Amino acid sequence: MPTRFLVPIAIVLAAAATARAVLLDRIVATVDGRAITLSELDHAMVTGSLERAAGEADEAFRQRVLSEMIDEYLRYRDALRFSPAAPDPGDVDAAVASLRERLRREGKDPDAEFRAAGLDEARVRSSLERQIVVMRYVRDRFSGLVFVSAEDLDAEYAAVSEEYRKTGRAAPPREGIEEELRARVRDRRTSEEIDKWTKELREKARITRLAPAPPSAAPGKPTILSKTPG
Repeated sequence: MPTRFLVPIAIVLAAAATARAVLLDRIVATVDGRAITLSELDHAMVTGSLERAAGEADEAFRQRVLSEMIDEYLRYRDALRFSPAAPDPGDVDAAVASLRERLRREGKDPDAEFRAAGLDEARVRSSLERQIVVMRYVRDRFSGLVFVSAEDLDAEYAAVSEEYRKTGRAAPPREGIEEELRARVRDRRTSEEIDKWTKELREKARITRLAPAPPSAAPGKPTILSKTPG
């Protein structure tokens, strides 16, 4: 074959391979024009904070993870408005260790799970860094604003006492668990504020969820060539 035909053929083959990669890494949702791809969903199935409930079907879990991905992206984007500092490497190390331990408790091999999802160590750390940024932003924005009154502690102790009564046990003295009671009230109020904030972010965003996302056919996930940062 004449040499002058070799380069065009190579370009055509490369373009075909690129087209196949883009098609394989399909879009499963968009948030204000930012695409969430199937490979990103596969990654979140492994590195996300959600755990599969007992008896939960594969597709139900995938859709729940996708919902959490949308919420996390909106929260992360809001946090970036305040130029948060990058997490300390030690905090990321601890998060990676915690993720690995969680996967082992589920009877999985962490490295095998990472490979199956197309994740290398850098991508695992990047995903966890984003989660840490959001958690720190949530803590700074909401936790310190929650006021716990004496009446709140009274109501929480009554609820704890009822929990103990239902199991046939006597509740411990209030003085010995007051900090635990305070933490329970603070955590619940913080969670309520986070839900309200996330709902407001969703209402302002343009969110499109596409057709149900099937698991990827191949263990190695192609990387999409172009996507909006963030």
